[in-house]
Amino acid sequence: VQAFSLLVTLKFSDPESLGIFKEEFQPLADHVRDNEPNTIAYEVLLSDKDPLRVLILERYKDKERDFLGTHKNSEPFLAFRPKLAAMQEKGLVTIDGDSFVDSNIGFADRV
Repeated sequence: VQAFSLLVTLKFSDPESLGIFKEEFQPLADHVRDNEPNTIAYEVLLSDKDPLRVLILERYKDKERDFLGTHKNSEPFLAFRPKLAAMQEKGLVTIDGDSFVDSNIGFADRV
């Protein structure tokens, strides 16, 4: 089984919207850290070039079991996702992302 990564870029319309996102995302990130041991990485990365742009880095040991099964069905994810969708509908954030599987060339962590 290859590890699965999801990289999601978010561009916010203003600092207030970014602040709301960070507040709403924190409980989900805490839940993932404390309750999803097969999530290898789950972090919001802040752009060093654009203060309104962030990247969510997600890495899972197994796409089907850990991402589609555990993560996407967790109560904190199901509570957070509609909030982000509402921000998107209001034009407060644009979202772009892609998914990848490990190639086994190089390394992504030193665990």
